[in-house]
Amino acid sequence: MREYQYQIVRYIHDRVTGEFVNVGIVVYQADSKFLKGKFINKFSRISQFFLDVNGQYIISTLRQFESELKITAIRLNELFSNYSSLSEITESILPKDDSALVCSELQLAIDIDCDIAIDDLFHRIINRYTEETEKDQLDDKYVWRKVYKQYFDKYEITNKLKPHIVKTDNDEIEFDKSWKNGSWNCFQTLSFDLKRNESIKNKVYKWSGILSELENSNEKLHLYFLTVRPTINNSINKFIEDSILKHDGQSLRVTMINEKDAENFAAKFKKEIEEHQLADLG
Repeated sequence: MREYQYQIVRYIHDRVTGEFVNVGIVVYQADSKFLKGKFINKFSRISQFFLDVNGQYIISTLRQFESELKITAIRLNELFSNYSSLSEITESILPKDDSALVCSELQLAIDIDCDIAIDDLFHRIINRYTEETEKDQLDDKYVWRKVYKQYFDKYEITNKLKPHIVKTDNDEIEFDKSWKNGSWNCFQTLSFDLKRNESIKNKVYKWSGILSELENSNEKLHLYFLTVRPTINNSINKFIEDSILKHDGQSLRVTMINEKDAENFAAKFKKEIEEHQLADLG
């Protein structure tokens, strides 16, 4: 078994809020002069979290970083002495400044084979999260089918909903369940009942970014999040509410519904629809 050093490469979307996504791994083993990086190769893995990111630029920067690592790895075999720390290597290529790409604090681990180690780290820290994100999207659909739809059907709301596209300064954001009563009411199902707090936080960061973009729209909008929440983690629930509801304002209204209130919400919204229809007749 050999001890090796590694760092996680992260894309920092917003230094104020700390929003980030892991985009690569760098491993260094001094005795064997092993140095290698492994990175994402599709910017969709970044843009699925952040709408306003220049994904192609980030991927290009990662490729340049990987190329510099390969050159350094070749030079290592020509040197009589090695770098004592991986941080020395990564900081010489990617200086600590205001760059969107940063390397984490140095981590230590042991393994028999460093090639196997970097593949394992990449799967556990990068790919596993991406796979979980794709599963999250299925979970969101499950929330609609198994929690909220039964009540929307019961109170005859489902057949009144239709898709609506909100145009902003930089994008077009579509909601497939919407109803208009002067302004648009859009419904978005979200599952926050995930295994990892990091997964929950990144999902919140993603939607906080979308809400920031929606605030740039010229039309008034009321967005209802139909959610399933973690059942026992009060601190993460507070984080969810504080991060999402801070966007609740005049032009963009934001309301969060919990699953235990699903039927009451559907009944109340049916009444609102009926009152609107009566007003139109009057």
